[in-house]
Amino acid sequence: MKELHFDRRFVALSAVLLLLAVGGSVALGFGAMIRNALIALAIATFVLAPLPRGTRGLVFAVMIGLATGIASVNLFAVQIFQAPVTSEFGWSQTQYTVVILVGTVITVVSSPLIGWVFDKHGVRPFAIGSTFLFGLALVSLYWLTPSLLHFYGVFALIPLIGAGTSSVAYARVVARWFDARRGQALGAALAGIGIGGAVLSALTQGLIQNVGWRGAYLGLGLLLLLVTLPLLLAFLHDSPEEVGLGVDGEVIGTTHARVVSTPYGYSMAEVFRLGRFWAMVAAFMLLAIAIGGVMLQLVPIMLARGVSASQAAAFPAVLGLALIIGRAFAGFLMDRYFAPYVAAIILLFPVVGVALLASGAVGSSAFVGAAFLGLAAGAELDVIAYLVARYFGTVSYARIYGFLYAAWTLGSGTAPVVTSRVFDATGSHTVILWVYVGLFALSAIMIARLGPYPLLLSQMRPAPLAERRDPDPADV
Repeated sequence: MKELHFDRRFVALSAVLLLLAVGGSVALGFGAMIRNALIALAIATFVLAPLPRGTRGLVFAVMIGLATGIASVNLFAVQIFQAPVTSEFGWSQTQYTVVILVGTVITVVSSPLIGWVFDKHGVRPFAIGSTFLFGLALVSLYWLTPSLLHFYGVFALIPLIGAGTSSVAYARVVARWFDARRGQALGAALAGIGIGGAVLSALTQGLIQNVGWRGAYLGLGLLLLLVTLPLLLAFLHDSPEEVGLGVDGEVIGTTHARVVSTPYGYSMAEVFRLGRFWAMVAAFMLLAIAIGGVMLQLVPIMLARGVSASQAAAFPAVLGLALIIGRAFAGFLMDRYFAPYVAAIILLFPVVGVALLASGAVGSSAFVGAAFLGLAAGAELDVIAYLVARYFGTVSYARIYGFLYAAWTLGSGTAPVVTSRVFDATGSHTVILWVYVGLFALSAIMIARLGPYPLLLSQMRPAPLAERRDPDPADV
């Protein structure tokens, strides 16, 4: 593993942003949105500092693409819209959260096929087109009617037109740009969803308070069109060769530079025959159920305990900041230690955090629980992206990741409906939260037992089917 060399300019900028966030809150009265944005950018700048020159623009573009993409909006903004939208239209919590299930079904069905498209045609044109269309879809919600079919219809369309803004797309790009620094780069790039949590939650709540929920949807759409889209146009490229670089930012033509774009590893048909793959699917689906069941319903859970709407909106921000930290450190650790063990240890945090929430925590202890949950949520999608490359290679990366993403989405998308149904039936979240504590523990054990990485062919050349290694006994 290469030594880390931090760019002092980025470290200094990170320190300035952090001091500004703290000092501005005390001396200038910065609101939550500005403070959280500055803290998120400080962390983002710090995790960019050790990346090689020439790669930071790509990683930053991916960060912002994910911060404003479909996952961030679904994780952190949709639940904040729940109270004002249901209040105006007279919908129940269950009717509202069905929209998550609708999007889940579409994502589960489409993700493997979308992954195949990314593997075959690249990501850049789809990411740019999806960002544009997703922005327009959010803008269109300004004119949302009281019809549930209208609401469900828009959110059924979003997973299709917004697929290029998901981690299925962006993780494929990062995996091809990096090898020795892959965990670090994935952690930095995928921390974008945490930036989304830190900023989008406060931004959404602020817009709702000042211009109403319709204006808030309009604002989120314009953010995609005016900020994210130009960044992707400038910096997003499918392979480093397009900008004259090799893997890990090395300059092509130097003695150590390697070309990263040549696929290697298992085909999709081979992967389907590996027992390790199906064990991974099961483990991450259980984990997704636990994370989605709490994370996507955290605001309603706090509101049900008498917390004010403005205080409840602070919880997604805490989740988002913890998510950034979880991803950054998980990526750093996975480049140095066995990734399944890293993941299993990290999952001890949500076991404690959700146990706190299940015990009725409010106030500071509830924020600790949310932070512990965010650490795990941040780390685990990073773990999936990392393990796909280490266990299966890159020849079918987006398809494999798309399949695991579909399993993850199925778990995380159905769990909020279960959480809402339990609350509607019992008037409490306690029982279901304890169930999620058990799922965290079970998934940690399953991930820790995935076994050693297989010996894949070098990425220096293609991996013809006849030359690929036979699966070892742990695979079947």
